[in-house]
Amino acid sequence: MSTPDAAGSAQARPCALVTNDDGVEGLGLAPLAAAAVAAGYDVVVAAPSRDRSGASAAVDAELDGDRLPVVEVALPWPDATGPGLDADDPKAWAAEARQHEGTDRLRVLAVAASPAFCVRAGLRGAFGRVPDLVLSGVNHGLNTGAAVLHSGTVGAALTATVFGVRGLAVSAGTVPGRGLDVAPATWGAVVRVVAGTLRWVEEHEPVGTLSVNVPHVGLGDELRGLRAATLASAGTAQGVAFERGEGWVRLQAPTPEADGPEDEGSDTVLLAQGWATATLLGPVEQRAGDELDLGDLAGPAAG
Repeated sequence: MSTPDAAGSAQARPCALVTNDDGVEGLGLAPLAAAAVAAGYDVVVAAPSRDRSGASAAVDAELDGDRLPVVEVALPWPDATGPGLDADDPKAWAAEARQHEGTDRLRVLAVAASPAFCVRAGLRGAFGRVPDLVLSGVNHGLNTGAAVLHSGTVGAALTATVFGVRGLAVSAGTVPGRGLDVAPATWGAVVRVVAGTLRWVEEHEPVGTLSVNVPHVGLGDELRGLRAATLASAGTAQGVAFERGEGWVRLQAPTPEADGPEDEGSDTVLLAQGWATATLLGPVEQRAGDELDLGDLAGPAAG
């Protein structure tokens, strides 16, 4: 892939679609949009109009008759602090992108649909130019191990890959004990990791979906760097503890011990050690060389 020319005409510039599953008010959209603008892309943010966390690759929409509601909105910009960023202006990293917001360089749309639906609609030209790249996130919360199966952030990026367009999903760790809050130092780490990862994607053109996680970075802490990681064999997707009552159940997140042994070199282990991680996910396809021998089931009297 040739490096985009930011000074070139709109027709010469490639196009990136940015989405998420936290909704169009999520602060994580801005780092992806800003990195893509800086790399010379025209950017369309097409994100769900409300929170769609856990949507996986579901393709559903809240249609008004046969019409999909799409509204142009403003993008929220988080404060980001840390090495290489302007300490006096926590939004300075976004200056270039913010000056283009509302133009063909950066449009922001609230779409009444799931993130994967936003991607599929975008790939059909619903929001203008067909994107050359899909960026999903930045999710408020990590997506690791088997839990990526349920992530709307990862599901949107995988959807792009299935349709032949490169997808990048990014997730960030949250402040312990503060719900889905992401610290300014974490946003700073995200800004740096996203910019570097996007350059790497342009240079290496990986086949598949790249899932990147950035851990929580506390005040005074520094990110150790970015490491390639495997998916942990265990994860929150493997089970949920619950209580039963008459006509109800109470779901509870399992304890870390319930997730099983740690996998050296996995995303969960490296994140706990202060590294950001990158994992290449393959497309949805038949396993090479695996053919099902159905035996008698294949006959006309099967069943």
